[in-house]
Amino acid sequence: MSDENQESTTNVDKIKEILNIQDEKLDNYLMFCETNIIDKILDRCNIEEIPERLNLLIQEFLIEQYHLNKEGIGEGKQQVCSASDNGQSVSFQTVGGASSMSKNADSFLDRNMATLVKYRKMRWS
Repeated sequence: MSDENQESTTNVDKIKEILNIQDEKLDNYLMFCETNIIDKILDRCNIEEIPERLNLLIQEFLIEQYHLNKEGIGEGKQQVCSASDNGQSVSFQTVGGASSMSKNADSFLDRNMATLVKYRKMRWS
């Protein structure tokens, strides 16, 4: 098993322990989410490896994704995002679901930029 796979297993196993998840229903999805968030962190910080301290941030993201998708992976749930009274219009947004994971990852990283900036490296052309 490579170091990258070992790291992935460790983060997924750790959140399963924290949340007391006994089954493996979402393991593949959580590993996919972890790979996605790791790639986005590496790109945003211009680094080649994830520093140990950022694993907590990755685990936090995985917990968010688990809670959004614990009923199973699918289209997600529709949630009202805006409504107007007189014009009688209602807008919905998808919350959860595999299709919204990338958007969730970007939003999560934007909210945690203060942490990520500590690990950011300058890239010279």
